[in-house]
Amino acid sequence: MKRNKLVAYSKLSISSFTILLFSLLLVSFQGMSQTVSVVLGKTDIGQNENFEITLTVKNGRLTKYSSFPDIPGFRKGRPSSSSQTSIVNGQVSTQQSITQLYQPTKQGTFKLNAFTMTVNGKSVSNPGTTIKVGVPVQRQVYDPFADFWGGGSSFGKQQQEQDFIDVKADAFYSVSTDKSSVYRGEGFRMDVSFYVSVTNRAELEFYKIDEQVTKILKQVKPRNCWEENFNIESIHPEYVTINGKSYRQYKIYEAMFYPLNSEDIVIPPTELEMIKYQVAQRQSFFGRNRKEDHQIFKSRGKTIKVKPLPDNPLKSVASVGNYRLREEISTAKLKTGESVTLEFRVEGEGNISSIREPSLKETEDLLFYPPSVSQNINRANGRVVGAKTYQYYIEPQEPGEYNLGEYIELPIFNPRTKKYEMLHPEVTIVVEGKSLRDAQISKTDLGSFYDAMRNADNSIVSMDNTNWIQIILNIFVVISIGLTIFFLVKKF
Repeated sequence: MKRNKLVAYSKLSISSFTILLFSLLLVSFQGMSQTVSVVLGKTDIGQNENFEITLTVKNGRLTKYSSFPDIPGFRKGRPSSSSQTSIVNGQVSTQQSITQLYQPTKQGTFKLNAFTMTVNGKSVSNPGTTIKVGVPVQRQVYDPFADFWGGGSSFGKQQQEQDFIDVKADAFYSVSTDKSSVYRGEGFRMDVSFYVSVTNRAELEFYKIDEQVTKILKQVKPRNCWEENFNIESIHPEYVTINGKSYRQYKIYEAMFYPLNSEDIVIPPTELEMIKYQVAQRQSFFGRNRKEDHQIFKSRGKTIKVKPLPDNPLKSVASVGNYRLREEISTAKLKTGESVTLEFRVEGEGNISSIREPSLKETEDLLFYPPSVSQNINRANGRVVGAKTYQYYIEPQEPGEYNLGEYIELPIFNPRTKKYEMLHPEVTIVVEGKSLRDAQISKTDLGSFYDAMRNADNSIVSMDNTNWIQIILNIFVVISIGLTIFFLVKKF
């Protein structure tokens, strides 16, 4: 019985001691303040060594940090992280670190400018430094078991003899179009993509993709075209099949282009640089199992033939596209003086923005007001579709039946059928009432002219009361007589 009580008492004491120790550790941990530091590595390195920038947070968690700075003459590697917790004299301290490695691309002296990083919502600055990169150094691997094993362990030899092999990438880069020949004004789709086979074994990553895409687009975008950009915001894979082989397509850019003239479009070859990792010949738990490398992928050039539209009187005024007309009338029966609304909606696939305004036949029987115009464009699934709407307000002046197709029409050229078409409404309106043509003339504001005549003073004015007019007339008569005498004397 005493033994059981002793055991129970011992367990209670151990539990109480554990709780007390945990409380003391928690209090000591909370009492310590969080510190953030940015430490630069060795600044005199060989070309086969890395420069390092280490971001460290003590006594706190590293939850969020901004990107490390770029250094001219260096390539960024993947950052590595580490953490540690220690207890000294009852005080708990933690430390989390992120180390960014920089691989030099050549020898020389390079400047790391002053930079600021944001860590856990706070700014940390560093004045920068100068980095000297010399010739590659001979790396000596220290083997702590060499003395024990008498001349070196297999681990040490493996570290020294670690070889990396290059795995061939089953991938390609392409700037492609869906057509090789188009009419002027006909659209063609262009996309810039990177394709990786589903059986690819090489590890690949994009390298400074924003900078590269900007450079590529300057080369491949045709200048004599209207662009409708699909605005790719994020790069994600899509599975496609090419020549019976499955690939992951990473689409970088996609747009529709519509030639504005008949000049051929030349797309030059371009390059895309990718990060490709070499893998260790012998996989090791302690050593590196891969090494960063770069590979250039090249696209082929291409020329798109642009054909002029077929000869036709409508050639210079036709809008190009696969369009159809949808019409809507507010009412088909009305009286003179009333108004009717006609919605002339052109919809389909093509350069919606370039659809011309329909031609209008002038008539005194119908009064057409300038149309209000609206459009909507949808870019999806490699197509640009939409609609352009012209809304007309019509005021009939004469009674009768009017086929609106005789007054409004839009010529188009359909590149699919290779034919010209005329879009016009098929609706007929019936107008009743009296003629407003003469009434329209009476509406003209002539009152001020007739009022002026009615109010004018028509009494006779004596010339004696206007001496200045009489003087001017006398001078004119004298000059006329003098000129007549001069010409007569000269003639005889």
